Amino acid sequence: MKHKFSRIFNLNNKRNGAVPFATVILLITVAGLLASCTNINGSFSFLPGSVSTSVSTPKPSDDLFIVPIADNSYTMDRAGNITFRYRNGAVTVKAPLTLDVTGSVPGMSFSETGFYLSEEKTAIVYGFADGKSSPLHVTISNDMGKTWNEYTIEGAKGYDTKFIGFSSEKEGWIISGGSAGVGQSMNYIYQTSDGGQTWQEIGNANEQYAEQLTGAGFYNKNIGFLGFRYYEDKGPVIYLTKDRGQTWEKLSIALPEQFDEYEKTPLSPVFNGMEGRLPIWISKNGNEAQTIYLTSKDGGLSWVYEQ
Repeated sequence: MKHKFSRIFNLNNKRNGAVPFATVILLITVAGLLASCTNINGSFSFLPGSVSTSVSTPKPSDDLFIVPIADNSYTMDRAGNITFRYRNGAVTVKAPLTLDVTGSVPGMSFSETGFYLSEEKTAIVYGFADGKSSPLHVTISNDMGKTWNEYTIEGAKGYDTKFIGFSSEKEGWIISGGSAGVGQSMNYIYQTSDGGQTWQEIGNANEQYAEQLTGAGFYNKNIGFLGFRYYEDKGPVIYLTKDRGQTWEKLSIALPEQFDEYEKTPLSPVFNGMEGRLPIWISKNGNEAQTIYLTSKDGGLSWVYEQ
């Protein structure tokens, strides 16, 4: 298992428990395992994909925004066109939408759009959803972009924050929301059990913690995680639900003292079976950005620092 994770997260460049953050990467992604995964019976299971996590906004002067994800990647050109590349570029397809690069269309910029990418399922969540007349939009492909299906979530809310992912072929999730005033963000969670055709809102953590969301993921339909930007302390702030959003608890994360002086921003976890990996982006006064990792062997119920 470890050698598979190493290939995906480029651990060959790892030094002292931290991986340098490349400033040319405009979007940090949690890459899923694209090698074959098997369950305890030896049969092939759903191959996890990659959940995107925005940590910076592309500049209009950049010619091409490239987001590498293991053997797959996606790009946006200066006109806002999205291209997906699978199997190291052997399969190339264009997404059926164009994003806004002018900053004039709410909810339609690169950083306001959520992506999930795997060979088995590719999904995009986008748009400005006000909870009333403007729905949240979801576009899904089950065949590496040959065909696409468009769905809407009426009554959903989603402004400048959107995440989407799948834990199986049928089970998926969306977390969307955004700023709700100075120092506050409201986040809402939706789940599907039919591959993305219909979505249902479940419980959220707004009463426990309503800040800027920086990472999200679900191990299954019951166990999920929300990562937030550090605020009063240096973080990391990660909340866990074990009952499909009915209740939430803050995870207690133990890290070496060498990271005490850094601000810690949790990103999106990825799971292969019960083994999970959660990256944390650390920085000091906005500089010296690096990525460290937590690992889990029990489906995310507990996490330890990866030496």
